[in-house]
Amino acid sequence: MEVIDKIKQHITELGISQSELAQMSGLSFGTINRILNCKQKLLPNTLAKIANALHISVADLEEERNWSFNYVVQGYLQFGNEITHITSFKQLQNWIKKYEPLINELPKQAKHIRSEEKRNAKKVAQTTNPIDRASIDFYREEIIDASKVETWSFRKAEDEREGIDIDLGNMCISYPFVINGRTFTNSEALYICGLFSDNTPKHQEIQEKLITAKSGYDAKKAVRTKYESDFGRKDWQTFNVEWMKWCVWQKLKGNEDFRSVLFSIPKHAFIIENSTHQKGQTATFWGMRNIELSEKRDILERCTEYENPTTKSKDLKIKKMEARNKLNHIGTWQGVNCMGKILKYLQLCLIEEAKPQINYELLRSKKIYLFGELLTFNK
Repeated sequence: MEVIDKIKQHITELGISQSELAQMSGLSFGTINRILNCKQKLLPNTLAKIANALHISVADLEEERNWSFNYVVQGYLQFGNEITHITSFKQLQNWIKKYEPLINELPKQAKHIRSEEKRNAKKVAQTTNPIDRASIDFYREEIIDASKVETWSFRKAEDEREGIDIDLGNMCISYPFVINGRTFTNSEALYICGLFSDNTPKHQEIQEKLITAKSGYDAKKAVRTKYESDFGRKDWQTFNVEWMKWCVWQKLKGNEDFRSVLFSIPKHAFIIENSTHQKGQTATFWGMRNIELSEKRDILERCTEYENPTTKSKDLKIKKMEARNKLNHIGTWQGVNCMGKILKYLQLCLIEEAKPQINYELLRSKKIYLFGELLTFNK
């Protein structure tokens, strides 16, 4: 009641009517009338509009003891790329509570991580671990300490290391190659063709869908997922690894740029498919996980985002990827890493000018057809 009485008092002193107050405040006459007759609750935003119309502060209308600046805070706050509309002092306090730890701790964490990377990289540079291709076991689970040996991991097409694009994944469409007169834009489509490689019209139809898919990802998600349960070869798991070796070898033979990327990776470095963010049982068979590295890369990404609040999203994405790519010598990789091993094995074959040991006898026994033609693997 005291607030209402103060409003009435100011109306009287100014010599204005309720209609004039409504017009000045942007509120309806009915709202003003009901508030002044105590028939409608006076909300904070409404009080602020009335006070503004009367050319006074909300503090002049509320009881002095209860004044907390809660209703006069208005505006937008940006932290990183997150913009928050603040409408009260309490909301401002909550915003500070949320971001203060990040403001205080995130730069410290990032600095510590960068220092750790620098120390580990220096230590790894002083060691070498020759990899013998004959000793590579494509089915054995491994544990690799990235702080002790050189590891080159790949996950996305944007991955880069020492100025080298390491887009080595099967999904990548940067390295087209030709098989039996047909051009594949990615090795994933060729690999999945092996799953549908019987001499049947249906399998030929599916293979056509695979080779025309926009990317390896589409070949996997849109084609394989749709047809595998009903039409996939039941013996697929008995030859898919040897088939993958053959597919990647064809890509290497058929694309000079892809060979150049593999040649650019140090001979003593482990090649790892980073499957940390992938789900499913095959994630740690074809690749490996490094939780610690992923978490610390995320911290560097967040720090980069907060350090560049006005950067356009496209440019910010590049900066964040650059920050991630600078972190490589942290954490432990765990998994079979069959894809990484295949790439390493074939790289060593190229360097040593040796023919890869692929089980062609097994592949021939499986009667693999590609677009209606039986593969003999004699070339």
